Order: sequence, then C-alpha cells, then structure tokens
Amino acid sequence: MSLPVPRRLRRALILSLSGLVLAFPLTAETSINAVTLSTAGLAMIEAEGQLGVEPMRLSVARGDIDDFLKSLWVLDPAGGVPYVTMTGPGSFEDAFAHFPFGPEDVTDPVRLFGTMVGAPLVVERRGESWQGLNMGVTQRPGEHGTINVLNLQGDDGVMHSFVMDDALGVRFAEAADQATLTEALRAWRGAANPRRIELTLDSDNQTPREVGLVYLQNAPLWRTAWRAVDTPEGIRLIGWAVVENTTGIDWQDVRLTLATGSVRAIEAQLYARTYAHRELAIEPQAAPIVAAAPLYRGAIGAMAEAAGAPSIAMQDSMASVQVTADDGDSFSRFTLDTPVTLPAGQMMSVPFLSELLPDARLVLYRGGQGDLNPVIALSLENPLPLRLPAGVLTLYEDGRGHAGDAMIPELAPGATEVVDFARDTAVEVREESTNTETLREMRIVDGILTVTEDLERRVTYRIEGAPDAEREVTIDHPRNPGWNVSSTTGAEERPDAWRWVVPVGAGERASLTVTERQPRLRRMGVIDMDLNTLAYWEGRAEDAQVKELLAQVGQLRRQILEAENEQRRQAGEVQTLEREQQRLVSLIVQLGDDSQANRERRARVDAIDGAITEAQAASEAAAQSAVELRAQISALLQPR
Repeated sequence: MSLPVPRRLRRALILSLSGLVLAFPLTAETSINAVTLSTAGLAMIEAEGQLGVEPMRLSVARGDIDDFLKSLWVLDPAGGVPYVTMTGPGSFEDAFAHFPFGPEDVTDPVRLFGTMVGAPLVVERRGESWQGLNMGVTQRPGEHGTINVLNLQGDDGVMHSFVMDDALGVRFAEAADQATLTEALRAWRGAANPRRIELTLDSDNQTPREVGLVYLQNAPLWRTAWRAVDTPEGIRLIGWAVVENTTGIDWQDVRLTLATGSVRAIEAQLYARTYAHRELAIEPQAAPIVAAAPLYRGAIGAMAEAAGAPSIAMQDSMASVQVTADDGDSFSRFTLDTPVTLPAGQMMSVPFLSELLPDARLVLYRGGQGDLNPVIALSLENPLPLRLPAGVLTLYEDGRGHAGDAMIPELAPGATEVVDFARDTAVEVREESTNTETLREMRIVDGILTVTEDLERRVTYRIEGAPDAEREVTIDHPRNPGWNVSSTTGAEERPDAWRWVVPVGAGERASLTVTERQPRLRRMGVIDMDLNTLAYWEGRAEDAQVKELLAQVGQLRRQILEAENEQRRQAGEVQTLEREQQRLVSLIVQLGDDSQANRERRARVDAIDGAITEAQAASEAAAQSAVELRAQISALLQPR
C-alpha cells in the first residue's frame, strides 16, 4: 500500500527494523512509535533511535529483507547520508573461496591439519612444547579403535608424533595462519542463523543525535467484522478491526493505524544475488537477461466469524474506540486515538468505527432472477468522507438476537450497497411476462423494405403477502440496454434497476406491472425475399401501395418459382432421354445385325433425338421466362 511518511515520530519502547527483534539488548534510545497496517498486506513501522558515534546494529529475518531494502526511509535532522551494510547472500561461500580449506575442514581438526601441511605449529602437552612444521595427520590402530596422530617436523629436524587426545594442545605459530582460521570461524558464526541477516545502519555524520526510521514489512491483512443492530433509531453499524502482531516484538503503547484501499504492492527481489548472462568465448551466442516477474499481494481480506446474540438490549453496548480518520486518492486511514499494547504473536479485535444509519431494511425482490421469495436486505450508504473497509456483517435485531450474516464490499464515500442477510419465505412473488410487436411504419425505397416496429414487453409481479403481517415489498426491475420503461411514476431510478415499493396487507395480494418498449428498425432486400417472407410482410402492411407492391412481387416470385421448376423438370427429361438413347445405341452396336428388333431400336433412337430437342427448347424457354420475370421485379422496384 502506498503509505505517507509521517511528519514527526513519537517515542515508545522498542525499535524493530523491518518489524524484527534486535540482535542486542534494547536501550532507551530506541523505540517503535507507530504501526500502520494496510489491506495491501504490508505494515509501515515508524521508529526512532540514537545514531552517531556508534551505528545501529539490527537483525532482520531473511524473508523480510527485501521489503526493508525497498522501503527504508531515514529521517535525519542533521542531514547525514545514511547507509546500510549487511552480509551478502553468498558471503559464506565467498569467504571460503579465499581460504586454503573448505567449510567442513574448519569444524574438524583432523581435516584442518590435513589441509594446512607445512604450516608452522606449536604443540603442547603437559607443560612441554614443541615447534615445527605440520606434516599432517595419520591414523593407526589403537587399543580402543583408530587413533589420529599429528606428525610434526621439529625445528631441529627431528620428526615427532602426537596422539590427538584431550591432553594435546596445538596452535598455529604464524599470526597470518591464526588470522585466517579466525576469519573462517567468523564466517561460520555469520552463517549460524541462515534465517536472519545482521544489519548495520550508519551515516557520514558522527554527531550523536536521534533519527527517525520508516520502513515496510510483510504483514497479514487486517480485517473488518461489522456488527449491525436494527434499533428504533436506525441501523447502528460498528466495525471491529481484527489485527495480528507478527512483527516479532511486543507493541507497547503503539499508535496503530488501519489503512484500507485497493493499491498496488510489489514484492521486490533486492537481496538475492543475481548475475547477468554473458556470451561464452568458445561458443558465442546471445543469452537473454532473465528478470523475475514482480509478485503482487492481495489487497482485500474477509473474516467469516459471527458472534452469538446477547440477551440484553443491543443498544446498551455500542461504544467503540475513538479514531482520527483521513482519506486520500487511493486509501483511507483510521488511527486509533488510544495507544495499543499487544504482545508479539497475539491477535486483537477492537471496535474502531460506529455510525448510526437510517433504518434501511428492505424486503427486496430482484426481477429477472427467477426467485420465488424476496430477500431481507439492508441498504447501506456510506455517510463518511472516507472509505469503509470490506468485511463480514452480522445483523442483530434489538432485543431478539441474530438475524443473519452478509458481506460488505469496500464502500467509497457516498456509495450505497444493498446486502442480503435472510430470505422472507412468508412472501411469494411470481413474474408473468408477455411480448407484443407493434408496426409503426413500412416503406419500400430502392428495393429495400424498411420496417419500424415497437417491441413491447409487459412484466407483471404478482405478490402474495405474509399471512400474519403487512409488508412493504421493494421490487427492483432490471434496466435492460435499449429498453425504455413507459411509466416510471413512483419509481426510484437506480444504476441497474427501476425500484418500486409495493405495500401488501397481511394475507392480501398485490401486483405491479412494468411496461417496457424498444424501437426496432429492420432493413431487407425485397428482391431476395422468399414467398413466405413476402406473404408475412404483405399481411402486416397497412399502407395500400406497399401492400400492392408486395403482392405484385409475390405473384412474380410465384411465376419465377414455376418457371424454375419447369426448367428443372425439362432438364431432367433431357437427361432421362439421353440415357435411354445411349442404352439403345449400345444394344444396337452389340447385336450388330439387321434384325427387325434392331431396326425398331434405330427408329426409336431417331425419335428420341426429336424429343431431346423439344425438351431442351422448353428448358431454355423456362429459364428465359425466369430471367424476364426477375427483370419485371427489378423494374417494379425502381424509384418512380
């Protein structure tokens, strides 16, 4: 979450950098003053401490170092240039890259002396000492198993062997070797806790002074659990904040701020060691630079707890802590006026906001969803000039107890949200819908039939009231794009619906009819219409000229259909005759004689020639007739 840097920081008791425990005892010069928890999953810590002669030394969890490096802001009244130093992610491996031994050798004297052959040593046993050069360690069998033996070439050239037991003391004679071993052990010390990173905060100004720190750390989402009590004066809405202290330290009189909004929070990768890919000298090739995609944390959390209803009057317990609130472009803040004390690892739920809203209970039926019963809902309007956080809402009826649960989204200033918490099964609503089409105008221009219609839809809501009590049933009729409600008398215009309130007596029935209209314009080419379409529009036409023209076009289209059918029939006859003629010719050739049967077949072949000629002529005449009829339709549709 985008969080503002405070103008001043107040003193409390404990300093945490990135919200983590210090690696040394706390002093009076270090303190956390304030914590801001946001719905972006971050905590902003405001702290102050002493800087000057000695730097601040801190210990940070490995999982939070990136947020610390991303966000640290040092408020230094002396204007010094701050800097932070720490062990790098590969410092342990880097250290041993320059030593003559590996990490495993440091923790095993036998392996250590094996890697430091030739190093000057001082060996001591029971008050005697020898100096010489390390010749390594050998093993030999002993009474109780294998024995490690350190071999030394003395300064006088004599070789000595020492059993490595508790009485043997060995040290490097040269300061450089001792320093190397010391550095290796310190590297081990730095890697002893891989889950923490040691930090040093310093500046170029050595004057002792008090500086402020602001930084972010990862934190669980703070959540809101709303309580709503339906009282005679209205709906008493109380927001309870559910927070958790995961900073690793106790909060003592900390100024706690709760921020809500939908803003971007990026998880940076600043501490991990990253190398650029480079071309290889042997096999040159382009290697792309790989960058990790940023990770985004969620911005909204919800809590699904609901409390039981007490037996006392609900309005008798409506207090909440006082808060100071302000709103920005992307988030709102609620700062608790009472300092908070909360041990590390503990959770807290505290009422931080209380508002009395007008009684906005609704028996609401949403049209178009096919439900039988309306819902019992609350219409909540945010009266404050800042955002109300999202959360679960538990509704109580004053003196009666739990009435249901609902979910509230984040509400901007002035925003209204209807939330359902129960279903009124005593009331039934049934929808009946009828559709009609009314022709307003029909005209033909340049062969195009233009039809202007009014589509009308009537939706009737038939309400059967509760048998034992009267109701005011709110009907939300959905607003459909392109449709206009013919009468909105007594209706409330909403972004997604028209709303009517219908009173229904006990055991009685009521109804509400909503009429919607939608103009529709259709354009169709007359010359391409089939007979059924022409007959449909001829039957609906009210203009005599349009009706007559459609009738003439319909008559011509029927003639065209008859001509096309005749053309297809004659073409089929030609094919039949040609097949018969081909069969006879094949048979004549096969027999090859001058019999009476063959002479009759030859006569039949000649007769078929004449029939084919007549059928072809009839087919061509029918096709020509269809062309002429289409030309008549085109001429009929030309502008006059």
